[in-house]
This record gives sequence, structure tokens and C-alpha cells, in this order.
Amino acid sequence: MSSSLKNKILYCFFPRRCALCGKVVELDSRLCEKCKCAPRIVGEKCDKCGKEKSKCSCKYSSKTPQYKKITAPFYFDGNVITAVHRLKFQHYSELVDEMAREMAVCVKEDFRNINFDAVTYVPMTKKRANARGYNQSELLAKRLSELLNVELEHTFYKEFERGPQRGKSAKKRAADIFGAFDINEGISPKGKTYLVVDDVKTTGSTLNECAAVLDCYGACEVFAVTLSIR
Repeated sequence: MSSSLKNKILYCFFPRRCALCGKVVELDSRLCEKCKCAPRIVGEKCDKCGKEKSKCSCKYSSKTPQYKKITAPFYFDGNVITAVHRLKFQHYSELVDEMAREMAVCVKEDFRNINFDAVTYVPMTKKRANARGYNQSELLAKRLSELLNVELEHTFYKEFERGPQRGKSAKKRAADIFGAFDINEGISPKGKTYLVVDDVKTTGSTLNECAAVLDCYGACEVFAVTLSIR
């Protein structure tokens, strides 16, 4: 039996899926057509929001984020929404590899002169993590740490949860997340440069809180990377 025929037979039972969103694709395809056209963030990026400078509105805001700079490969739009939702809510954990690879490209390009001491991630409460079965930000951070050859640190724990953040205003998100995070026992951020990982940046409140906590414990600098930005 030729290898081509064997692969076709295997495909009938184990169809190939898009590496980014998980949709079934042709045998010789890595990405589906929609993911090939995923809304990428290109050109010079704004340090504050991570969007293309031509599309950001940071120039109208006096607020400065707690993190030094943020980057991401995609806007939270199109098939990227499907990809994120499948990772978060439908247990498509195999999508982490492609997502982390895309994020690693951005980190290596936009933070190429930064020597990170640790890669960490936005935490969940134990109750929520147990209900979901995993923390998608932790999975992304773990793979990203491998790709960047930087230590993965389980820096934070989350003390409380005030419900889903989707649909809330920036002010409400910031209020809900304030004081929710602290540092795990045995962790010493003093003098370290961190890369904080999350799946989506909406208002930046969660990443800001992580960066603020690290700053309180003496971290040197905090950078952020997400898969996508709203």
C-alpha cells in the first residue's frame, strides 16, 4: 500500500484539523481558508494597546498601562474568535501549539532586545480552573516558554472571582479585578523581567493588575503578550 493511499484511509478516521481553529481541513492543508485570512496586526504597533498605530486610540488617552509594552499576532475578530472559544470552552487544547508559535514570532520581533527572566500567565481561581479543567493562559505560557527557552514561573494565584468579564465596561473590569491577584509562596519577583501571557486583551485591566502586583514585589520590567487584541 502506498503512503499516499494509507494517509487517505487514515484521514477518513482521523481527519486533519486546522492548526489554529480546529476545523477539519484537506489532507495537505495546515490551516483552513478562514485562518489563512485571519486578521493580523501588522506594521508598527502601539506599545500601550498592541494595535497598529494607525488603528489605536491611545493618543486620546492619558492613561499609561502598568506593563512596559504589549504585542499580539491577531485582532480578536474573524476566525480568531472561533479559535479562542474552542480553546477556552471546548477543550481544543491541541490548538495551543500553533497559537504559541504565532505569539513567539511577535515576542522575538517586538521584544528582540529584552532578556526575560520568566514567562508567567494570568491566573484563574481554583474553582474556575477545576470547572474548566485547565487554564488556557497557562497552557499558552508553558508552550511559549519552551519556544523562547525561558523559564515558566507559576507566579500568581487568584483570590476571588466576580463573574465573567465579557460585556463589562473598562471601568467595571478594572474594579472587578482590583486586588484579585497575589504572588504564590516561594516566588521572588524582585529584579526580574517578566513576560505575562494571556489569550485575549480587551481593556488591559487583567494584564495591568498582574503588572501592578509584580511592580509591588520589586520586578524590574513587565511585558505582555496575547494571542489576540479586541
